[in-house]
Amino acid sequence: MGRDANRAIRRKRITRTRGRNEAPVYPTWIRSNRTVVFWLAAAGIIVLSAALAFFWLPGLALALLAIPLLYIVVVLTLASYHLGPRGGDLQGRIHQLLINSVGGGGRLLDVGCGSGQLLIRFARSTPGEYIGLDYWGDDWAYSRSQCVRNAELEGVAGLQFVRGSASQLPFAEDVFERVVSCLTFHEVRDVADKTASIIEALRVLAPSGRFAFVDLFDDPGYYAGRERALTAVADAGGAIETVRSLSEVFDLRFPMNLAKVLKYAVVVTGTKSRVMPVSPGML
Repeated sequence: MGRDANRAIRRKRITRTRGRNEAPVYPTWIRSNRTVVFWLAAAGIIVLSAALAFFWLPGLALALLAIPLLYIVVVLTLASYHLGPRGGDLQGRIHQLLINSVGGGGRLLDVGCGSGQLLIRFARSTPGEYIGLDYWGDDWAYSRSQCVRNAELEGVAGLQFVRGSASQLPFAEDVFERVVSCLTFHEVRDVADKTASIIEALRVLAPSGRFAFVDLFDDPGYYAGRERALTAVADAGGAIETVRSLSEVFDLRFPMNLAKVLKYAVVVTGTKSRVMPVSPGML
């Protein structure tokens, strides 16, 4: 056997070994690149302050500028930890809440599927047709290829991942029996009114179909009060069954109970009670 053939065999063995050792990648919605930037900025200020102090003792006061950055980075780091499996897996528990809320059976759409984790969990819980949609912006640690790879590593076949905006879903009306979304609507940037994505999600939901949304519905920076979001649900044909702050469901402690984390998160579940009227823009 020639040298080139031996090298090819070794490469194949290495590839198979790497495939066995590879694990799915499920980042949290805390942007890791931002955390790194804040860490570096705080460290840079402290180092600069220490250097100045060698020549000018009052230069130590410059370190005070790092305090706000250190606070931010501690919040981001702790939030990411608590969302992940090593810190209590709050993200996984929120996902399970959505799974329990809409049950099994029928075609399901996950609006803002991110890394595909929630959709994969749905598919593993019960057979069905599952579609995940996301815009996968460049500033997120998510991608469509990551979703596909995660599904392969989890041994889940048949999932569809579609690129698109939550404000203009590329699906016909009434084609899903279940629609879920987890902390996505407020992130949609191509519309000023964040309720547009709520209306779209219910547009594609079939009558009697179930929905479950988690978003920052109590955040006045995104919605003009929770009632504005609930009115949008009702106007779009949704019959609301439960409305609960996430803090009523889970014990949110520091930093998860902060305004910039999950203080304003609300869970809304229900069914679609009627067919939405067709607007001229849908024709």
